[in-house]
Amino acid sequence: MHQKQEIKIKKFPIKINSKGEWFYQNSLIKKKALIKLFSSVLVSDNNGNFFLETPAEKGSIEVEDSPFVVISFDVKGNKKKQKIIFKTNLDDKIILSKENPLIFKKKRKTFVPYIIVRKNLKARILRSTYYQLIEISLKGKTDNAYS
Repeated sequence: MHQKQEIKIKKFPIKINSKGEWFYQNSLIKKKALIKLFSSVLVSDNNGNFFLETPAEKGSIEVEDSPFVVISFDVKGNKKKQKIIFKTNLDDKIILSKENPLIFKKKRKTFVPYIIVRKNLKARILRSTYYQLIEISLKGKTDNAYS
């Protein structure tokens, strides 16, 4: 049997800023297809370190906050069959669920909302998107309470 060889971790000159923008050697990567390709091999360990990992290579990258940003959401269905579907800056769609819950991280004196995208990877929910979500949830409660 072949044992899996330990891959030496390199440092890649890739950075993801707090807006979810990807940079290579401090130059903005503009091709969304390339960013999607990189994001498909993006992993994070339990210590919050980020890597691009393929079977042949692994390299650490810098991530300022989270690698993805939620830019919008859609509500489908109603009552018990209702689903909230978040869309990221890379067009990934995440259904709010037990596997993909909302979480809040304390930053300075406020709490910032995130949704789990996949194992150890989160998407920060833009403030404007979060406020829209709150507005809809409050409207729903008001409508249900008085109808």
